[in-house]
Amino acid sequence: MTVTKERNIFKRVSKEEVKKKLIEMFGKQNITDSQGDLYPYSYDMTECEGHMPDFVVIPENVEQLTELVKYCNDNIIPIVPYITGNNVGGLTIPEQGGIIVDFGKKMNKIIHVNEEMMYALLEPGVTFGQLKNYLETHHPNLRYSYPFAPPYAGVVGNALLSGMNNMGCKTGSMGDSLNGLEVILADGTVARIGSCFYGKEEADPDSWWSRYPMPDLMGVFVNWQGMTGLVTKCAVQLWPNEPYQGAYVAIIDKLTDMGRFLREVGRSETVDDISFFNIQAIKLAVEIDHPKKFPFEPAISAIMPMSGKTKELYAAKEKLLQQIVGKLNKEGIKTTLLGFDDFVKIFNLRVRCAVDLPSVILPVVLQSGLTWFGSYAPTHKFETLLDQIDGIFTKYDYHSPILYGKIMKYGHYGIFRPILPYDKFKEEKEVHKIMDEIVEVCIGEGCIPYKTPVWMTEKLRKKINPGWLKLFEKIKDCMDPNNIFNPGRWNT
Repeated sequence: MTVTKERNIFKRVSKEEVKKKLIEMFGKQNITDSQGDLYPYSYDMTECEGHMPDFVVIPENVEQLTELVKYCNDNIIPIVPYITGNNVGGLTIPEQGGIIVDFGKKMNKIIHVNEEMMYALLEPGVTFGQLKNYLETHHPNLRYSYPFAPPYAGVVGNALLSGMNNMGCKTGSMGDSLNGLEVILADGTVARIGSCFYGKEEADPDSWWSRYPMPDLMGVFVNWQGMTGLVTKCAVQLWPNEPYQGAYVAIIDKLTDMGRFLREVGRSETVDDISFFNIQAIKLAVEIDHPKKFPFEPAISAIMPMSGKTKELYAAKEKLLQQIVGKLNKEGIKTTLLGFDDFVKIFNLRVRCAVDLPSVILPVVLQSGLTWFGSYAPTHKFETLLDQIDGIFTKYDYHSPILYGKIMKYGHYGIFRPILPYDKFKEEKEVHKIMDEIVEVCIGEGCIPYKTPVWMTEKLRKKINPGWLKLFEKIKDCMDPNNIFNPGRWNT
């Protein structure tokens, strides 16, 4: 069983007194310290070391959480936010014990959707499936952008961590689409960030429409992995649900040629998104165990959702995409372009889950373990990254190697993510060794990890500018002087 990292968090107040106080705040039915209840919160799918929380609480409102934060700050008790447990990177593993705040059970309301300003105001526990169903039922003219994640994964956590989505080529990461936050600070202050900052006690639901032009305090909470405050409301941008939508697949013979393809198509403004997968990943998606690439097979493919307001605009985008592929073929980059529906007919119906998001790619999550090196990457390094990481998979003869990535914001940056599904109970040491080597190569090429596990930030600290680290630590100390918010993240 996993254990709590050494830290005497009950130095100022006994565990029995804390339990009594939590029952008073949340009600007996909404708190637990049972080992059987706590254990699922102590680990995730990755190779990150597990740690047990001391309590789990299920909040219903901001008032309860304000009282909790004040109490924990006074008594120096860690607080770790948690939504549905669909984590990679150990982000909700309580490194130093304390109290898990489970938002997914009751603080999961879609508070408001503004049709004109195109945003949704959400509580932290709202899932992608819940939001998609709500928009299709009540606001069919609007859509959200979904990642390669299950329907039960959380929207707000993904946005706060600048996660990926199926409109990334067009809009960038989810962090770019945040309009506003409500957050509880360490002293119990409730702060509203963004255009919702008017009003002393409450904000007009229609006021959560912009992040600028006020000083951008939202950056103090985005990508901080819950280390600076407890977010209780979040406004995310929505997009027009265009009447003409489809997708194409590009199949490319040579692995490293994907780099040039991504850059050419990415800056053309024809597609909403480009996601690439090596041939082994596609085989894995259709439940081919331990997939191999044979010499005669193409190495890699890209899936490209497209949309247009008119039939003519959509057709013009298709024509431009075909022209780009024709040009690349003439230059020796052997590429086959197919409509996604044709690709599905040729290959397997199961690959539809790659565009019908959010969805579960069963062969990946059916394994007991899953880890990745998720990173933002310089797009001119794609060729080198693909070649070197494929070489590592080959070196270890890894049974299910997945190479996945994207071009973002019309080519301004990219995403590079080697993924390793594995048997958590048999292969953890081997997988960690492979991951360690992948991290060294990718960081060496300038990739910047996101959803960073603790063991990885130890490596980053050796390479990061000392001035950045000093500023980072000053902000953390200022925002959370008693280190109660998800302590241990980024080795705090």
